[in-house]
Amino acid sequence: MSADLGFVAEVWDVLREHVDINERTDAADDLINLLIDHNHEADDIKDAFRGDKDISKALKGYAAAHEEDEDPDDFDETNEHD
Repeated sequence: MSADLGFVAEVWDVLREHVDINERTDAADDLINLLIDHNHEADDIKDAFRGDKDISKALKGYAAAHEEDEDPDDFDETNEHD
């Protein structure tokens, strides 16, 4: 786990109690998307946020959404070398 992920996990732990329970899912989703956009691996995020149900659910949702996006029929054969 990188030091910055550990810090983010600590910040989330402090702030999540101040986020309305009805908004935590969206907040966790946004946090996961931000971390992934900044090149953090899902396994590292999972380790840093171990035991947090909101983050775990957001990671599972992220993974499911991106599995659907990866359609093998979308492969661009124009970049293949013969």
